[in-house]
Formats: sequence, C-alpha cells, structure tokens
Amino acid sequence: MLRFSFEQLASFVAVAEKGSFSKAAQSLGKDRSTLHQHVGNLEIDLGITLFDRSGKFPKITFEGNSLLTQARHILYHAQVLQNSGDSLAEGLEESLTIYHDISLPISVIAKVQRAVQQQYPQTQLHWIHRGRKDSMNALAEKQADIAIVLSKGSGVLPSKGLTFTNLGYLPFSFFAHKDCALALQTSCNLEDLEKQQQYTAENYREVELSNNTKISGRNATISNMDIILSLLKQGGWAFLPNHFVSSSSYANEICKLNINFMTNDGRWSLILLTRNHQSTGKVQRYAIEQFKTAFKKITQ
Repeated sequence: MLRFSFEQLASFVAVAEKGSFSKAAQSLGKDRSTLHQHVGNLEIDLGITLFDRSGKFPKITFEGNSLLTQARHILYHAQVLQNSGDSLAEGLEESLTIYHDISLPISVIAKVQRAVQQQYPQTQLHWIHRGRKDSMNALAEKQADIAIVLSKGSGVLPSKGLTFTNLGYLPFSFFAHKDCALALQTSCNLEDLEKQQQYTAENYREVELSNNTKISGRNATISNMDIILSLLKQGGWAFLPNHFVSSSSYANEICKLNINFMTNDGRWSLILLTRNHQSTGKVQRYAIEQFKTAFKKITQ
C-alpha cells in the first residue's frame, strides 16, 4: 500500500519547480498552508526531508532532488491514465491504423497527424506503408482502420465490403537526372524513352498505371522510390509523382523531362477505403475529414 498521495507528490513537484510555497500554491489553485501540510506529510511518510526551510525560500535537499524526477514521472503517467480513461468513456479510439501507398504525400501525413493529435491527443496513429492488395486485405481483416491506395483505373471499384472516397488526382511526370542525355534534349519522344533504362515503382504493378507507363524494353521494378531517384544518377528515367520528387533530397538533381507526346502531366487518383457497415468512431471520422481537407489544398 502506498504511503503517499498524488496530491502530496503534486505539491512537492510544484514547490520544487516554483521555488516557493506561495507560487506553487498559486499555480495549483490551493492555499499555501495546504501545500505546507502536503509536503510535510510526504516527508513524514517517506521518512526524509525534502526541503531545507531555514532560509527565506525552501531549498530542495539532496534526497528531495533524488526523488524529483521519479515524482514527475508518476504524475505524468497518472495523468496519461486519467486522460485515457476519459477518452474511453467518451467512446474515443485508443489508436487508428492507417495503411497507405508510398505515393501518399508526406505533407498530407504530417497535416493529418498534427490535426488528430491536437484534437485527440490520447489516440495513437499508426502509419503502415503497404501496396494496394496488402492494404485492402488488412482493412478486410480489421488490421487496418483506413487504407489509402492507388486507384486501379478504368472505373474499377474496390472489393465488396469496402466503401471508398476518391481523394483526388495527383500529377505524375517523366523524370531523369539533370545531367543525363534525355534531360539535355529540348524534347523527348516515345522512341527516346524506349531506348533508355526505365525504372518503375513496385506499387504501380497492382494498378493499370504499370501497363500504361511501360515504354522501355529495359524496365526494372524498384520497391523504394528513393532508390529510383538514386539510380537515376546512372542514367535512365522514371514516371513518378511530382510531389515526391519536389519534396525529396534529390529535388535539385532530378528534373522533369519535356515530353513532346504529352501536353500536360499525367494524373492518377488516390482513394480512401474503409469497411462497409463498420462502427466508425469519432477519431476515425475526424481523420477522414482531415484527409479530404488536406487533399483539397494540394489538388486544387
């Protein structure tokens, strides 16, 4: 059985941090005499002196300073426990697991993370990078709460039991290293691309984007887009999301090719999936709205 109370610990920590009983009492909204009593009783319960009171202001003792960090940790975890209990009582989810395609902009992840954590600080968001098939399976098997995947194309709807929202169309372009022959050309035609090494992101293989952009006879599939950008230093080209290149550490080295058979960038959509008939919690609904808001800003 504990020989002290949380109120005693809170008073001890407040006095140590504020440097006086008066300021500590003011910060806690209590009387100074109450704090004197709490700290005095804590000293009796622990059998040690926490503050030297011989001067004008209380000075924490060696023993008191040795216990201060532990007291802070106890109060912190007690607050976390209380907040978690409040969240559960309100029906808030303890966590959300979001499976997402690698082409989901990092800026969107950061905005959704920040918004949810500000509104529901006790809910943990887990971001899991997976392809379309794995993401949809995780959603169906209730390992994921939300899945964001590339659209399959041709108006193909997701599997039965899932509902979707089209978040928007992201621009894709042909890229190469700024010093390679393709980049130095004033324009590139289909034959130019056919002769050069092509790198294709693995996540394209599950959607029609893979077939639609397969041009070169030398086509290597790479699972990581950062690796593709690195390989472009050796030559070749790749069809990539514009936002991924511009936000990468290779942004100054990789350039968009001037393609003469396309007047505009290519576009492909990301869709947000959830399970049909699932009980959608407050945090999940809020997160979905944050995804929609974030995509409106980047696809306008």
